[in-house]
Amino acid sequence: MNTVTFMTRHKSYEDMKEHLSERHKQILEILKGKEMTTREIAQELYKKGYTNTADVNNARPRITELEQLGFVITDKTKKCNITNKEVAVYRENKDLGGSYVSKNNTCRNIKNSF
Repeated sequence: MNTVTFMTRHKSYEDMKEHLSERHKQILEILKGKEMTTREIAQELYKKGYTNTADVNNARPRITELEQLGFVITDKTKKCNITNKEVAVYRENKDLGGSYVSKNNTCRNIKNSF
């Protein structure tokens, strides 16, 4: 990727990041340099005092949105130690920390996405 393309993609990413909700930003902070399941993210949100319970519903909808926007990706699974089922493992998208292109390759207006 040439420098101009990189700079414009990075600027778009930074512009989008400014419009994320507080919960989105908390999840991205938690995932920085880690790979975690939804349940692990929810537990970390609780431990940090961001939520009042470790319920996965505090994290799951925002993780789905972050994945749709390209900020996080999942490319593997692991067995959950609580449910004993295979679950997705999420990590921050290292391609500029996220992407401004949705899965159907159209630009999204993040202000109207949530």
